[in-house]
Amino acid sequence: MPLQIDLPPGFAGMPVSSDDKLNRGHAWMVAEDVASGAGKTIEEFGSYLMALVPTMQANGIRVFGKFAVGPRKGDVATLTLGVAQWPSAAPGSRDAVVAAMAEEYRGRHKRAVVQPVRLPIGPAIVAISGGEFHLPERDVRTQIKAEYQIPLPDGRSVVILSVIAESEDAWPAVAEATAKVAWSLRSGEAAK
Repeated sequence: MPLQIDLPPGFAGMPVSSDDKLNRGHAWMVAEDVASGAGKTIEEFGSYLMALVPTMQANGIRVFGKFAVGPRKGDVATLTLGVAQWPSAAPGSRDAVVAAMAEEYRGRHKRAVVQPVRLPIGPAIVAISGGEFHLPERDVRTQIKAEYQIPLPDGRSVVILSVIAESEDAWPAVAEATAKVAWSLRSGEAAK
């Protein structure tokens, strides 16, 4: 099912498709924009992005990138949008699927705030969570995540939209930016 979304202002990233030529073009466009800021050549940065494409494809990722978010300069969020196929026969009603997904999410993420919502494309769950990750050398990272899981009208797949930032202060902006993208999700067929 073709999909369309409105990305956040300042989004720098790339769509991922099954067409490697198209992916290469997107990777090089992103590399041209950000390689020098990362201290890499366009060729190096583009090749790094292309090395990620098979893993992103295997995980159903359709869009991946970053954008500025939050009250402080330098706060950046990572947006990932993927589409997963149901493992077996299509589930029943989407409302029942959303209720089951919400319970499953609550079971795996005990501290998350999870609730069903109704988007223009249909029912979904939204979850907000946060936590700390302890890395080597006493490096502690805070992570704020807003996620939507949206069963699609085709009855065969679910969109997973995740936005993550490493700033506690940014959580309201992360939630708002994620909501705007989720609410903009629409069938690409409707635009034809």
